[in-house]
Amino acid sequence: MALIGKIREKSWLLIAVVGIAMIAFILPEINFNGGAQVDEYGIGTINGEMLDDKEYDNLLQNARYQTYQNKMQQNNGQPVPLDENDEQNAMAQAWSAALANHILKQEYAKIGLIVDDVELENILYGQEDFTPSFFSMNFLDSVTGEFSPTQLRQYMENMEQSTDPAAAEQLTTTLRVIRQNRVEEKYNTLLSKGVHATSLEGKNEYIAQKEVKNVTYVYQNFTRVPQDVISEVTDEEVMTYYEAHKHEKKYEQKPYRKVNYFTIPVTPSDEDTARVMDQLSNLIPAFKSTTTDSAFVFQNSEVKEFSSTVAHPQGTMSANQTQFGYYPPSLAAKLEGAEVGTVVGPYANGPYLAISKIVEWKDEVYATVRHILLSASDDAAFDAAQRKADSIVGVIRANKNFEEMVTLFSEDPGSKNTGGKYEDFAKGAMVPTFNDFSFDKPIGSLGTVKTSYGIHIIEVLDRKTLQRPVLATVAKTISTTKASIDNIAAAASSLIYDLDELMTEKTVEEKTQIFDTFAVDNGYVIRSLTFNTDNPKASGFGQMAEGRLLRLAFEEGTEEGVISPSPIKDNEQVVIAYLAEINETKEPSYQAAEARMRAEVRKEKQAQYLIDQMVGQTDLQALSTSIGAQYQTEGITFGASNVAVGREPILVGTAFSGLKDGQTSIPIKGTNGVFVLRVDSTVEAPETTDYSTEQTQLASQSASTVLQRYRNSLIQSSEVIDNRKLRSFGIR
Repeated sequence: MALIGKIREKSWLLIAVVGIAMIAFILPEINFNGGAQVDEYGIGTINGEMLDDKEYDNLLQNARYQTYQNKMQQNNGQPVPLDENDEQNAMAQAWSAALANHILKQEYAKIGLIVDDVELENILYGQEDFTPSFFSMNFLDSVTGEFSPTQLRQYMENMEQSTDPAAAEQLTTTLRVIRQNRVEEKYNTLLSKGVHATSLEGKNEYIAQKEVKNVTYVYQNFTRVPQDVISEVTDEEVMTYYEAHKHEKKYEQKPYRKVNYFTIPVTPSDEDTARVMDQLSNLIPAFKSTTTDSAFVFQNSEVKEFSSTVAHPQGTMSANQTQFGYYPPSLAAKLEGAEVGTVVGPYANGPYLAISKIVEWKDEVYATVRHILLSASDDAAFDAAQRKADSIVGVIRANKNFEEMVTLFSEDPGSKNTGGKYEDFAKGAMVPTFNDFSFDKPIGSLGTVKTSYGIHIIEVLDRKTLQRPVLATVAKTISTTKASIDNIAAAASSLIYDLDELMTEKTVEEKTQIFDTFAVDNGYVIRSLTFNTDNPKASGFGQMAEGRLLRLAFEEGTEEGVISPSPIKDNEQVVIAYLAEINETKEPSYQAAEARMRAEVRKEKQAQYLIDQMVGQTDLQALSTSIGAQYQTEGITFGASNVAVGREPILVGTAFSGLKDGQTSIPIKGTNGVFVLRVDSTVEAPETTDYSTEQTQLASQSASTVLQRYRNSLIQSSEVIDNRKLRSFGIR
């Protein structure tokens, strides 16, 4: 900001600032900080300890290799290059594995879990009731096919005497993997053996599954509350709710940094367009006189395309799918009646400017039909659709009510709103059977055809023949010149200067409002990026732009209310960005939680409205009728995860809360609605003293859950910082 202050004192410095901004705009990221930096994060940390980047690299290479092998297998052994999605998946796998390995090493150290040399030898040679390791099974007796300890010992002795460092390193790595597998096996055993279920837990599970409460309840969903019967949620109510609930875990969030931004498209200037127009105009005389149109096109056009098929006005349905198989409506009048050899243009066609020469005129037949589609996907469905179509055809013949039948039966969204009509489509535009009926049957014909979509009822309404041109087209893109890019950069720098002027000596809240209002007033759309501090990335941006945005948000010393000092070039746009918020706590800001909490306050108002309607009501059937609510009767067990109205745990809990048979609850707010419940009868669980089956099931389920989830649980309970992205840009 000091530099901006100087600019205000000496306006001539603005020229220098714009120049510097333009250099930053076109040059890649350069680290001007100088000096060695202390590496506090590496590729990332877990509980304050840096991860081993070499181990991560090895895991990443393994993940890539495995992905490559899988793709080759799916492609019949043919090599398939890895794409961006494959790379992202491999990086995610390697990262998860690196985190798990690191934290498990910490866990093993805490409890003193090791695999010493004696145990390693037993695993290698299958001694002391150990099964030989996966590595050991490479050494088999040639006669018996069984593991041969002798061969393995000979191999180990040879390796000890080997002078090949690569072989020694490979063996060391293999032995490390064997130790790691064994220590993980021991840890898993400790976990699974540490999980059990008591006889009391078995009894409770037995009752939860066997005891049934037959209940009747009235349930009304919050969404059924009319909008006009509850007052609008005020900002004061939301703020009060925020202060009371912001500490709750469900609102907890990871630290983040929020960047607001708007973009300016990098588009060709009028001068850029005029330059290409002149290039094409200068080609017209030679284009007219040439007798080798195809050679001329291939020599002068950026789109190397020459076709003898006719071109159609845009909006026409045809089979011509070439780049210039269609011409814009603005060209139609110029082409009409023009002679062969006429060159028209330059004209805009998609991303190109073009000139076109009429090579010849051809007759083109167009058909207009209307149809009804009865969708089908298998033989049985096609047979049923055909029978239904035959019946509909009979009705149409008798009543002349095709459009009415379209409304009632057609499943083609593309034509249902137009009475089933497809107008003026060229031969070959439709699938073969539909095409043949449309062009071969007499006008007025009514019948059915089968396509891959289903059964079509078609009526041929009209056909006509029009002359269409065969065009040779020379096309050129309008590229944005460096001068135009420099002008856009200068204009963006000027906007940054204006914004900084407006933001001087303002609070962060005021700056944010100024930035957003300024962008909207100048015709730009405000967007936001929320960077997770522990795993920041800017998806959807090029690498250079992502680096600039991350630098704005995370560079040492940055603070809220800072605007990007220069425009950020990203492909075909310029980004002007502003650091709107830094939140380093788990407690959400009011802005971040407002929408969610406003919905909760609205839900509380809806619940209170329903409770007021239900309170004191004991005739549930009458209550259901009077408020239009669901009336349900069902048998519920305590172990049920869902009831007839969906997932409502508190409804199940209420049924087993101590209500006696015949008793009715007060109105209770659930997850998605309010209910009043009556216990009609209780079916006790059959008497037994043997709960061993339930004990065994509970213990097995718990052990399986622990083994499946302990890695993720350990990681989720740890402080993890993924620094790979910031490290790649030299930011942290």
